[in-house]
Amino acid sequence: MFLVKPDRRIAQWQSASKYTEEAARFESCSAYQPDIEILFLSHCVPNPPDKGERIRAFHLLRLLADRYGVHLFCFARTSEEMEHAQALTDCCRSVYVELLPSKSALITAAAEFVRGKSLVNSFYASRRMRQQIESKCTGPIAATVAFSSAMAQYAPTHIPLLLDMVDVDSEKWFDYARMRQPAFLYRMEARRFRRIETDLAQIAQCTFFATDREQELFRSFARDVPSRAMENGVDFAYFDPAVVIPTGELRNRRLIVFVGAMDYYPNVDAVTWFSGEVFSRLREADPDLEFFIVGRNPLDSVRALGNQPGVLVTGDVPDVRPFIAAAQACVAPLRIARGIQNKVLEALAMGKHVCASAAVCETFGPQLPVGVSRCDTAQAYMDALKMPCIAAGPEIRLAAQRRFCWHTNLQVFAQHLDGVINGRQAAAAG
Repeated sequence: MFLVKPDRRIAQWQSASKYTEEAARFESCSAYQPDIEILFLSHCVPNPPDKGERIRAFHLLRLLADRYGVHLFCFARTSEEMEHAQALTDCCRSVYVELLPSKSALITAAAEFVRGKSLVNSFYASRRMRQQIESKCTGPIAATVAFSSAMAQYAPTHIPLLLDMVDVDSEKWFDYARMRQPAFLYRMEARRFRRIETDLAQIAQCTFFATDREQELFRSFARDVPSRAMENGVDFAYFDPAVVIPTGELRNRRLIVFVGAMDYYPNVDAVTWFSGEVFSRLREADPDLEFFIVGRNPLDSVRALGNQPGVLVTGDVPDVRPFIAAAQACVAPLRIARGIQNKVLEALAMGKHVCASAAVCETFGPQLPVGVSRCDTAQAYMDALKMPCIAAGPEIRLAAQRRFCWHTNLQVFAQHLDGVINGRQAAAAG
């Protein structure tokens, strides 16, 4: 579905989202060049910024739309997401959103996998999407920005490409092979997708990753290709403990909180392990302690955890902030973690202490954010969660503000894109 409105700057990014962002200040940017057009290809609808992949995509799109005329091409999983895409017509030159029915797309992708292709790439393969992108390239397009490796398959070959790979997705499939069955199939997909990632990096002007760790991993098998690390940020105006009040039912309760999509395997594995290996023992020593699992689409196995004394599975909630605000501490016990966990950044923005696994802590590099405790064992979680200093502190939020500012962190991308565009303009003028 193509959605087009007369070209105009967005007046209020709030119209695209309930999130205010710490700066909704892009109302007058002298660098705005509407005559320069950019393709932005996203495997998800970059709105609203309330889920891992959408958060980074939203802020990257905002950066682009503040500077150039943007043509957005994206996939939606539901009719609700289609509506969220429509809100983005206020900031984009045009929006094409295509409904991607998960079940049929997965069946098709599985058939292509049997034929020797990548499952991920096949899942997002669409003839209609390719045709729509090609039709837009009849005019002058200065650059293509692909959000995720799966969307780079649509990048026109004659237009400079900047690829935000975010994470090394192939490594996640290798992680699955170590923890899930049938391992050989996960390993096969990992190898196929790794070849795709390597080939894409050879084509792109620059490839971006969410952490130094992901970039270093990628450089270990894709040498001599330009790449940069670009950490995520967090909306400090929205995740502000000064404006969030726990609801009445949460007051005076002693909570440990996990936030995340509960149909995502690493999250499911994390809460299952934590409930059985850590919380059950904490509960024995402290019968008033509760563990809240907060997140959309909980699988049956996650809902079953609610039968354990003190464990509550909320399902989807309109606002996660009251749960974080009421928490004694937040936990991120993921045994598979790629890139930066937004759940950690949001908790830090709320001034909350976070007890995190080694896998999560390693994504931050050698310098852990203030307020994050590394827990390598069940006993380490128990010790950390019993610490008298576990309470929230303003220094946690202040340190996060210094490191995880979207406006600052996205400048590395803006500089590369400006360089690509200026280079093309100079070549055309010469």
